[in-house]
Amino acid sequence: MKKFFFLSLLMVFSLNVFAQKEEALRLLAENPDRAACNMHSYEFFPIEDTPAPKGFKPFYISHYGRHGSRYEQNTTFARAAQQGFAYLDRLGLLTQEGKDLSEMVNAVVDAHKGMEGSLTPRGAREHKTLAARMAQRFPDVFKNKDRNEVDSFSSTNFRCIVSMCNFTNSLKEKFPKGDFTFTSSEKFMAYINPSLSIRRPMDPPAPPRRPSSSSFPGARPGGQSTVQPFVAERGTPGYDFTRFLTPLFTDLDKALKILGNPEPFVRAIFNAGQNCQNIDFLGIDIFRNYFTTDELYYFWASGNDNVYRMWAGSTEQGDVIRYAIIPLMQDFIEKAEAAMQPGSHRAADLRFGHDTSILPLFALMGVDDLQHRHFPYREAHNNGWYAFFQVPMATNCQMIFYQNKKGEVLTKVLYNEKEITFQGIQAVSGPYYKWDDLKAYFQKLCDDASRPWKSRRVM
Repeated sequence: MKKFFFLSLLMVFSLNVFAQKEEALRLLAENPDRAACNMHSYEFFPIEDTPAPKGFKPFYISHYGRHGSRYEQNTTFARAAQQGFAYLDRLGLLTQEGKDLSEMVNAVVDAHKGMEGSLTPRGAREHKTLAARMAQRFPDVFKNKDRNEVDSFSSTNFRCIVSMCNFTNSLKEKFPKGDFTFTSSEKFMAYINPSLSIRRPMDPPAPPRRPSSSSFPGARPGGQSTVQPFVAERGTPGYDFTRFLTPLFTDLDKALKILGNPEPFVRAIFNAGQNCQNIDFLGIDIFRNYFTTDELYYFWASGNDNVYRMWAGSTEQGDVIRYAIIPLMQDFIEKAEAAMQPGSHRAADLRFGHDTSILPLFALMGVDDLQHRHFPYREAHNNGWYAFFQVPMATNCQMIFYQNKKGEVLTKVLYNEKEITFQGIQAVSGPYYKWDDLKAYFQKLCDDASRPWKSRRVM
């Protein structure tokens, strides 16, 4: 009987994993750019607001937004591909298709030179349109003659500052009488990006690293080749890349003998591919032209789970992540309370930062997963947790505050512009909560997150 029960559970689990993989494959086939995980550009899906309870109108917005689409933070992300292509081309092993792909990879890397980590034009557009939708969606907030102040705080990182500029300029076009202020300094990083200042528990043991052949002896882009042989990458790849590689080489066997394990080479091409969407002005699309959905899934799954481990509510590190982000939650509470004081002219508080804060904030709220769950990080991709939806470029949290003539205040929270609800707290209607109830709920989340750490000093 016990054996039958165990086998039944195993079958249910296997069917669920299969169903989740099919769903992930469907989503990646629908939009291959999603394979980039948290490097995925922002997707907007049409939404309808649940009507607020009778008599309540929006009067204040508190917001946190991740910077928009950016360049990679270095130009080494595709080095293994660049050097591999250059060397194999010298040996006459590249087909025309291989040469074309090599040129694409080089073009993506060249576009990054001198722009490392900066906001791209697409990232600027993302924040402009986000602000325009906010103004159009909640016009009462910005047409209130008694509330014209908009305070903006940014991470000291340039891409966040430029995101703030694009967002607020767009909002200013819709709200010309607004009084905007701007602040960016190390002092405010204590809540704009607090998660980077805390020591994290050690990650689960990782498999041994294979020796790298990324230096590719003899491959010197822009210089003379010494025509030395490669030091082949050791080990067996985790995926059969034969289909991917065959069109690229005139002799696949010779190319593989040089590459050894081809996975680092293909992964570097994938790295270039995931950046194409963020620098869309190049008109290059490596994902759609070269990768199958299954191949994208292979690279996506590990990247997706790593994002979940690093900054979401995983069973391994969720506790420290929730604790780390308490200063940001407290800032939301304090600024909201100040905006409700008699004589306040505040229409909005805007913050601009990073995925390393916005995802932990949603983890603290318990909504970084649509089903309010947490699980071991390696199981994220099999549980419907998708970084491309949970924390793409320009991810945002918006708290919208409503008030009636009696002075009663309701609040709803938006995750990437979508209404969300909370477990363990009674809503007045739909996604609308009494502010006092929601504030107490948020404060309890902070207290619960602090409890395990009060007995020890955390760096």
